[in-house]
Amino acid sequence: MSSSNAPQGWIINRASDSLFFIGMPLLSLIALLFASNYFSSFDIALFVLAFFAVGHHLPGLMRAYGEKELFDRYKARFIISPIVIIACVGWSVFNGHLGFFILLALWDMWHFFMQHYGFMRIYEVKRHKPSRLSGRLDWLLTVSWFTYIVVASPHYLVNFMERCHRYGFGLYSWINPDYLQDLRQWVLVLAIAISVVYLAHLVRSSLQKQPIVWPKIAISFTTFLTVYYAYIVLDDVILGYAITALAHDIQYFAIVWIYNHGVLKRSERLGASFFRYLFADGRFRIIFFYLALILLYGGVETMARATENYLIYDLVKILIATTAFMHYYYDGFMWKVRKKEIRQNFVAEEEDEVVVVVKAGWLERLRIYGDRWAGFPYVFETGKQFIYFGLPIFFLAWTDATYSMSTIDAKEYLARLTPEVAKVHDDLGVAYTREGKLAKAIASHKRALAVDEQYAPAYTHLGIAYSVAGKREQAISQHEQALALDADLAKAHYNLGVEYYQLGRLLKAIAAFEQAIAIDEDYGRAYLALSKAYKRQGKGKESNAYLQKARNVEQLALRKELSRSAMPWATGTPVKGDS
Repeated sequence: MSSSNAPQGWIINRASDSLFFIGMPLLSLIALLFASNYFSSFDIALFVLAFFAVGHHLPGLMRAYGEKELFDRYKARFIISPIVIIACVGWSVFNGHLGFFILLALWDMWHFFMQHYGFMRIYEVKRHKPSRLSGRLDWLLTVSWFTYIVVASPHYLVNFMERCHRYGFGLYSWINPDYLQDLRQWVLVLAIAISVVYLAHLVRSSLQKQPIVWPKIAISFTTFLTVYYAYIVLDDVILGYAITALAHDIQYFAIVWIYNHGVLKRSERLGASFFRYLFADGRFRIIFFYLALILLYGGVETMARATENYLIYDLVKILIATTAFMHYYYDGFMWKVRKKEIRQNFVAEEEDEVVVVVKAGWLERLRIYGDRWAGFPYVFETGKQFIYFGLPIFFLAWTDATYSMSTIDAKEYLARLTPEVAKVHDDLGVAYTREGKLAKAIASHKRALAVDEQYAPAYTHLGIAYSVAGKREQAISQHEQALALDADLAKAHYNLGVEYYQLGRLLKAIAAFEQAIAIDEDYGRAYLALSKAYKRQGKGKESNAYLQKARNVEQLALRKELSRSAMPWATGTPVKGDS
């Protein structure tokens, strides 16, 4: 898999680029949509995030600490950054503040956008010497369309705002929900306008006999289409994130391999021995070892989860969050295509390339002056990294400590922010029911059904509200309506069984609980309900058997609780202590 002899315009060659770069977003979409027929979105996301998303931190770190020339250039930064980051993240975790996950979520999305922009620039450089205007237009096109997709995706917004509430970040409530629709329209208009300018520039360049960079156009089309489908068309944000993450990670694995291979082709002195062993040739044995290391590192979280020890898991959480911060931060300066050392490992540079001298800013002048003292770079980097990471992390910990918005207030805000999403009204109704505000709960569930009359969970949640209000026959009717829409909704079977149990219809209750278990074999409440139902029938043996099963499932649920904190900045899944 070498790029040294790649045809002009391709990073590797036409077939490999079509597989690893251009086609990967669509292939990831197809593969995970197919997998969703057999596995839950959560299980798919857990697999992708644990083994690919965490694993893809490793290749960049291999480059940072294995490429001698790069390490020497940023030595103080590479030494100080992990120390400062792990200290700040560790303090935050052990003090119970996880607000840094919000920062990671924002940085993760930006990182994905900028990787795509980087591919556009690489393809441009591979074809011809690009103009500054083309680079700016690539950036504007990428940012405008990705921003529109994020703003226009009610599911992503809801997921992100729920995380803000979970981690005690209330500044989001400053956004007036009434302005969101206007914002979406203006961002769309801006994206279309930039696209028109972009196309006009392509036509103008073609008339001036400049080549159109078709791979850049192709990768933009497949990426924008996939992200649009994953975040706007698909109403499952967990699966949507897994799709984009899988494409991003595989593209990253491939580009790091190609680049590092180019580093070693360029010079025998630039790589440490282990770095050279991984990237010096393209034989399948070495590629397999490279991927095995990535998957092994990604599996650290899974292995920690298996210990069922929260201290160990917190330590691994700190490790993963630290490497995520390092990955996003390092990639921001290690992969700038405008740098000669980056370009020359993707495309042969001409000897007479003009060197542009950029006037040093005050920060650079301070660094140059301070370099007269050997220890200054380390002191300088310590202060800079504390500003970069310490201040935001401590600020988010402070907002968490002072956060006072109630769950109902947060869900009411979400219902105003995304009134077109049935789930937010349904979730608000559930919150009202828990607080005993049954009239408001019933109204919210009905509002959810007015938005989407096919949203089955709202019927069974409405049934719960009716049940708490003492209207059991109406509750049964709502649960049955939910099952008419979705016969595999396990909680609707369970809720129906609860109503039958309360009415003394034990045979029907047992049948409903057993149906819930048949759909979800890890449904602990259903096992416990069966135990009570059989005990009420005087069948002690069956009751004890289901009680033991309920306890076993409870232990399994504990392990799943750990699973759900695998990548909370990515999926918004809860961590220990969340409800």
